Amino acid sequence: MKTNRFGQAAVLSSTQLDQLIAALPAKHHQVLAEVCRRTGCRISEGRQLQWQSISESHITFPKTITKGKLKSRTIPQVPKLREVFAQWRHEWAAINGRQPMNGDFVFPGRFVGQCLSSRAFMDALNGASYECGLEGVSSHSFRRSALTSAHNAGVPLSHLMALSGHESMSALQRYLHVTEDQKDQAALSFA
Repeated sequence: MKTNRFGQAAVLSSTQLDQLIAALPAKHHQVLAEVCRRTGCRISEGRQLQWQSISESHITFPKTITKGKLKSRTIPQVPKLREVFAQWRHEWAAINGRQPMNGDFVFPGRFVGQCLSSRAFMDALNGASYECGLEGVSSHSFRRSALTSAHNAGVPLSHLMALSGHESMSALQRYLHVTEDQKDQAALSFA
């Protein structure tokens, strides 16, 4: 899905993200997409979350599920995500016939003891992006969109690094999309 984008996933606006998430076929796909949108995590990190990693104030991505497995990362929970998790916890309990326990996956897979597969999410995402007429969308679009949106809102790069888990500014900057208008504004400020 990253065709003609030099290997980078499309960066989506808030409206496009809303549209894409609403088009996902199942509630657990929608919740996983919201997690990635609101935390800037990778799909692989989000789908492996267990209930013990989610509190009222933050979400912890343990190092066992992060890329490179180097260190854990804690992200403050925003009100919208807190609301999404509360609803999902209720629905999760109804689907599974019991309240979730700490070691349960937030997004269980088809088989007992497994989390949702990347393929299942990507199939759902491909169908939703086609339905919405969005090109260049991949699972990384949520991460790139989150980081670009925060950067455009003036969040310092060092703060984004702490939340995203990037080890260097150069790695983080590859995620940040610069529009033609932003280039024009920058050029106008040259001395």
